Amino acid sequence: MDGIKETQARLNMYGLLSRLFIEEIDKDLLNKIKENSDLLDLFPRTKEWKLFFEKEPEKLIEEDLNVDFTSVFLLNVYPYESVFMNDQGYIDPSVTNPTFMFYKEHGYMIDLNETRVLSPDHIAVEMEFMMTLIKEELEALQKEDKVQIRKLRDIQKRFLEEHLANWGTIYLLSAKDMAETPFYQDVCELSLEFILSDHEYLCEALEEGVTA
Repeated sequence: MDGIKETQARLNMYGLLSRLFIEEIDKDLLNKIKENSDLLDLFPRTKEWKLFFEKEPEKLIEEDLNVDFTSVFLLNVYPYESVFMNDQGYIDPSVTNPTFMFYKEHGYMIDLNETRVLSPDHIAVEMEFMMTLIKEELEALQKEDKVQIRKLRDIQKRFLEEHLANWGTIYLLSAKDMAETPFYQDVCELSLEFILSDHEYLCEALEEGVTA
């Protein structure tokens, strides 16, 4: 069936981006990006950043990347939907959080005690929710279950429109402006472009319908 490769690629991208937002980069992921030309192509500014290749990975992480991650994502531009969508501008970890309610409606639960995040509307968790839906879509694609495929794509599209693509575009532009390293500027821009393109992909897929 058409779409399996595209769906797996979408899953992989959400996985990479979620990992980059949930916590600081480690040496293994840094080297993976550095040594994989396809991955590195996703980070055009980083490709031109001499320090990225010349500095020892441990020092690059400790002195540059971790400092930027902390400054942008932990201190200045909080990656929570509630911060950007509430007039009060505070993080909302309550059960009435609209993102949490969307998760619950579709059988997705998160234990905040097992993560570093303060609320279920963290951008990395929203990406993980998309991953959950895409994994289910992959299973439906393999079974050629057209009804389930369409249902899951519709949920993904609604989640992007009501949540991730709604506030995420504003957030990512703000975070990109705050970032000082080419790497985290790339992370923000890549995420922005991917989320918008994924929404367009889902719109087109739903318009065209599911074909065997």
